[in-house]
Amino acid sequence: MSLSLQPSLRQTTTISPQIQQSLQLLQTPALELQTLLQTELQTNPVLEEEPLLTEIPEDPTDQDDDSDLLSQNTDWPVNSAPPDRPRLDARQALLESKVLPESLTDHLTAQLTLTLTEPNLRAAASEIIGNLDDDGFLHVDLSEIASSAQVAPAVTTQALALVQSFHPPGVAARSLPESLLLQLHARGRDDSLECRIIRDYFDLLGKRKFTEIANASHAPIEAVAAAAEIISHLSPRPGAAFAPDRLDLVVRPEASFIRDGDKWVPLLEGDILPRLRINDVYKDLLSDASADEQTRSYLKERIRSARFLMQSLERRQETLQKLLEIIAQRQADYFSQGPSALRPLTMTEVAGQVGVHETTIGRAVANKYVRTPHGVVPLRFFFASALGGVNDFEPAVANTRAKEILAEIVGRENPAKPYSDAALEEMLRERGIPIARRTISKYRAELGILPTHLRRRS
Repeated sequence: MSLSLQPSLRQTTTISPQIQQSLQLLQTPALELQTLLQTELQTNPVLEEEPLLTEIPEDPTDQDDDSDLLSQNTDWPVNSAPPDRPRLDARQALLESKVLPESLTDHLTAQLTLTLTEPNLRAAASEIIGNLDDDGFLHVDLSEIASSAQVAPAVTTQALALVQSFHPPGVAARSLPESLLLQLHARGRDDSLECRIIRDYFDLLGKRKFTEIANASHAPIEAVAAAAEIISHLSPRPGAAFAPDRLDLVVRPEASFIRDGDKWVPLLEGDILPRLRINDVYKDLLSDASADEQTRSYLKERIRSARFLMQSLERRQETLQKLLEIIAQRQADYFSQGPSALRPLTMTEVAGQVGVHETTIGRAVANKYVRTPHGVVPLRFFFASALGGVNDFEPAVANTRAKEILAEIVGRENPAKPYSDAALEEMLRERGIPIARRTISKYRAELGILPTHLRRRS
């Protein structure tokens, strides 16, 4: 038996700790980044926070091997707004940045903003959302909703159906059985035994009288037991998954979009992150020839670490700025007209324009919020896939726009004669949105819109 060594080549991909840190900073939201930078300021003695933007004078004591370490401008002014940039009043900025993404109220209001334009229906739906309890149930009579919103009772009925079509399934129900039926609809089980049991034998179900339910429904007792098991996994409190309104849950927008003539311009918030620099004392100490080698070695490592941190922060801000500029250009109609004018935009397209990988854009978008004329929204809001136009004269539209139109049509329909999916398909095509019947069904499910026979009301 003989052993031999055979050389081989194998390509592997490794990411250095420094690059990992850079990627982590890119996807970290501003408020968390503030905490991270404060930790760095406490643990790296060469770092200090600069309260005002100033020029760093050249260090005349730079020497040989350390000159590259000390001669570079170590300020990080990237996040600082120039003096002529408009600033929001501090109190206004705080109030506007209290975004509660996990709140049921805000979760539903965001969907209302994207799917509804008719003022009366919007007012009634907003009134309904505002009257839901923490569990997502509506305990206020619709006549009171109509009176508060100053709309006709029929509009309130339509508004209730609209809100009940939102996520989470089962929300805005007036009773537990109604909530459970809405949840089963979202699962595509409208004609199931579970629905029959909830509609006709809910009291017996609560007492677990499966034999009586089986006899009354002419279903095998095994099927009744299986249906009861499915029902038991539905949520009795659909709104409980969301946090209650809390004033201490604050999302800080990292940028604002303002109009500049006929263009929209993104402005990074100037005071959201601290400005960092390397302390002159430690630069002088590194330049001191009398310092022992151990001290010099430690300072070199700390200064290199600080420089890389500041460079990573600069790259973060530069990437974010380029991304925001593309959004300002591509989504200009949104800023001027509102959510209905949102255009198709993918991260792949943006990555090509910025000159980075798509995953880099994904990290830049993650956990970021921006202030727009239509409120504070997550940066991911601006990305939507496209549905192609019918011809060269009909431009592609974002799928969010298609969903909005679908919800608007359903919101305006006659409850006694709701539109079929075929009719909805044709109506969308007439508006220049070619869409398959199965896509209509998919969008209905995503929006929580009931099928035709369940939307019919006499």
